[in-house]
Amino acid sequence: MNKIELVFGDVQNKQIQTSNDFVSHMVEHIAWRMGCSIHLCWEGDDWAALGRMLGRQIRSFPALSDTAAALGMMDDGSSEVRLSPDFVGAVEIFTGTQIDKEWFLSQRCEQLASGHELVRLLKGLARGLGMKIDLKVCSFEDPHHTWESVFRGVGIALNRLFSPPAGSADFSSPVETDIQCGDIAIASWSGNQAEIIRHTAETRLDVMVDFAGNRPVEFQYEGVPIAQYDDTSAFDGFRELLEIFSSTAGFSLKVGFRSKVLSSGHVLLEDTGLVIGRALREILMKRMMAHGINGAGSSLLHPIDFSQQKITVGVSVEGRKFWRFVPMNTTIDAVRKSLIIGQTVLNGLFSEDLDDFLDGLSWGLGCSIVIHIKELPSAETAWRMVFENLGWAVAEAFEVNPYRKGVPPGVRANLT
Repeated sequence: MNKIELVFGDVQNKQIQTSNDFVSHMVEHIAWRMGCSIHLCWEGDDWAALGRMLGRQIRSFPALSDTAAALGMMDDGSSEVRLSPDFVGAVEIFTGTQIDKEWFLSQRCEQLASGHELVRLLKGLARGLGMKIDLKVCSFEDPHHTWESVFRGVGIALNRLFSPPAGSADFSSPVETDIQCGDIAIASWSGNQAEIIRHTAETRLDVMVDFAGNRPVEFQYEGVPIAQYDDTSAFDGFRELLEIFSSTAGFSLKVGFRSKVLSSGHVLLEDTGLVIGRALREILMKRMMAHGINGAGSSLLHPIDFSQQKITVGVSVEGRKFWRFVPMNTTIDAVRKSLIIGQTVLNGLFSEDLDDFLDGLSWGLGCSIVIHIKELPSAETAWRMVFENLGWAVAEAFEVNPYRKGVPPGVRANLT
């Protein structure tokens, strides 16, 4: 007997039975990202009918809006989704210039002979919802990762349409102090703030992240001069980017960097990113266990962003280090030449070192970062966009979500 039950609540309360494990997994992604427990039994392989039943069940929830957009990501797969009212229910699929859409759809995926089976599931879902699903496939390296990103994005967009408002949470908690973790010392730690000290043979780095504070970024560099940054205006440029990132994300930031023996711009920016990431991770863990948080976020916050945002950034904290620039209407070679390598921005910063900051942040936070490049303005403007939209993504990841208490974004439900 075919039946489905969705309830906003414990996302780990799930039982899904269909004749295809990958289809089951895609439905699981929708429920997980919506914040719902799910009990589903489906016989046969009419995936369009399954989608219609799922869509009708979701449509029974009170809607908060009539349109939404979201970014979904999974390792090397990423997609963008927009939902809008449509009486018939339809799916329209777009791809970047680097992806052959028909080839992508024709590829086998786990237990499925091709992606067309999943398109049928999406079309049924759209019909059951009475909505149009616009889908932008941004990164395709592995079919199952890309399709997981699609259904994650659909789930996040549906969460924005139907999830009851979470309200606010008091993230203040007793401050723990002097926790030793190898070359990392956590000087203080709570649900709003973390102070991290990291020693290596080459450097000492002190970072304070404070979500309860409202202060300008403090950045101080001492020690061996960095040849390419001997003009302090480059440090002012780095401080400006940190200010853009932290103010958008919603925290105050204090950084003290001392170089003992090494003169290297890439070490400065990579290590700073790493320790900021580690401080953010400690706060995230406190919040996740005490109240529940989204754990993932993006700068694709409004439906208009789907078509107008030039650079979109997504973050998902799942215990792994991964990050990537994803060109949509250009080539990765053009992105390297115009943005990542050989550019000097903000009064002397090397673009290669900003690239290393993202690497360090991904490492320290234990997160995946995707940066979708739809249009490529000047390098300086683009880097400001990257840091601002990274901030919006982190802000959403740290927002309270009571349906996700104790669990990160991924359905495997751990960070290791």
